[in-house]
Amino acid sequence: MTPDPAVLDVARAARRTGLFAPIGLGVLAVTGADAARFLHAQLTNDVEGLEPGRGNATARVTRTGHLVQIATLHRLPDDVDGAASFWLVAEPDALDALRAALEEYLFADVVAFDDRTSDYALFALQGPLATDALADAVGGTWDDVPLHTIASLDDCDAPAGSFAIAKSLTGDVGFVVAVPRADAPLAAFEKRLGGAAGALGFVQPRAEPLDAVLDILRIEAGIVRIGVDTPGRERLLPETGLEQQLVSYTKGCYIGQEVIARVRTYGSLPYALRGLRVTRGDPDALPPVGADVRLAGDSNAKAIGQFVSRTFSPVVDAPIAFAYLDRAHRTPGERLRLESAGDPIEAEVVLLPFHRTADRDAQVAAHYDRAIRVFADGDEDAALGELAAALELDPAFADAYEAIGVILGRSGRFEEAITIFKRLEEVAPAEPIVHTNLSLYYMKLGDKATAEAHAAQAAEKTAARDGGGDRPAEDVARERAEARRADAERKRAMFEQVLEIDAEDPVALFGLGTALGHLDLWDDAERTFARAAEAQKTNSAVYLGRGKALEKLARYDDAIDVYRAGIEVASKKGDLMPLKEMENRMRLLEALASSGDS
Repeated sequence: MTPDPAVLDVARAARRTGLFAPIGLGVLAVTGADAARFLHAQLTNDVEGLEPGRGNATARVTRTGHLVQIATLHRLPDDVDGAASFWLVAEPDALDALRAALEEYLFADVVAFDDRTSDYALFALQGPLATDALADAVGGTWDDVPLHTIASLDDCDAPAGSFAIAKSLTGDVGFVVAVPRADAPLAAFEKRLGGAAGALGFVQPRAEPLDAVLDILRIEAGIVRIGVDTPGRERLLPETGLEQQLVSYTKGCYIGQEVIARVRTYGSLPYALRGLRVTRGDPDALPPVGADVRLAGDSNAKAIGQFVSRTFSPVVDAPIAFAYLDRAHRTPGERLRLESAGDPIEAEVVLLPFHRTADRDAQVAAHYDRAIRVFADGDEDAALGELAAALELDPAFADAYEAIGVILGRSGRFEEAITIFKRLEEVAPAEPIVHTNLSLYYMKLGDKATAEAHAAQAAEKTAARDGGGDRPAEDVARERAEARRADAERKRAMFEQVLEIDAEDPVALFGLGTALGHLDLWDDAERTFARAAEAQKTNSAVYLGRGKALEKLARYDDAIDVYRAGIEVASKKGDLMPLKEMENRMRLLEALASSGDS
């Protein structure tokens, strides 16, 4: 895990000034009269709304919401007939997978794919002084260029047909410069780029050291790579925490959109990507990429996640790693004692990325300020675009999530608002406002039980934050939990008395099952709901309650069967509320089953 000291020195220098090197990225051109419409329906981020010269980070997912590949998309000037032209930029293998996934859905649309990788030499200018280096090499002003912009260099001092793409590979400001290989001045231009960078103190690693340095910078920046960070199986896009970077909040449907929305609205992610900062122990004893994360001291305990990328971070001055962690162990700031090949390792859970730049913070603040101004002027779509840009720069910027959620809620887009506040809950787990808004939006959807649960959580977190006056916050939270448990015990006793008189009373059986669930007695709750279903086969709420109990028991296949039966009952009776929730829960379980989580 510990890189060569010389490699670490290069990474440190790259953070101070910058890095210049040829970069092995690929270019896939997508053109044709239907290119914009086709890509808009296939990719997770906006396509049709992009103006020439603008771009974004995007992804292709399966119908079940699993990641196929990640790339950046850049819109070039339209051709003479007005047809859109795009570049997809990523590692060559990633582009091959992406192209295959797109071509699978290409039927009558007029769209052409052209691999331009061999036509261009690509150079990375990355780091705090990247804008100065580019300006010195080609002229012009490159400050405050929006991320993913693609700009022709035909009017600059560069070979004809060259482009500069605002693309960060390290978490710092960065550009990728694409130069036609067939052009004779290529070698001279590369030398000029390198000279401008070198004059500013840029490091210029080659070959193997370059890959090692870029990997350190990538991991510090929280940049996910399909393959090394998704070993063994496909990952649902929300598990990676990349929604705020890869998914548009304003576009319509795309392949996999419904599942991704359901995961956030009606489910809870079994695993989510987090950072681990190793605080004690031998980092070289950390289990390999793809291995289970296990708590030390209990060899029979269930794994709590999966290790992926890792390195030593010059920024953090400690070993760091990516890991998918379960619900109980992914709260930022939590300290974990983990099994390793040697003595146990201690690590702190952190939100990604590990590295943020001061100028990036200023850009985030500028996007947020513009969003508030344009929203005040009544332009909701523009405000959402600015907030999405802020989150792409800083995925942990809580104010942007809250603003997006409120805007979506005001527009009646309650399920989308819930998705945003669920993400905010992971970023700011102690904030009561998250649950206040979730309670409101679930109530708008008619899900009273979930709304009340979030209202209770909001009250608990408010009490914990405020300390309950002069009383310790944990005492207030404990008393509230004890009060709810006492209420459930009271109802349990009441319904059990009724059932002593009539063992098949359907109302008492349903009430008892609900009370047992509140007491976390899920085996007893499931059996009681099953009896209730036998006593009253047309009560769709019973099927919903039993399905939830089976989910708690990790009997996912049984839960799917129960939901399927409940959906038939609810459809016949016209019970729209439980029908919708059972449909969503069933489809979510089916999606998770296909990913291996169940």
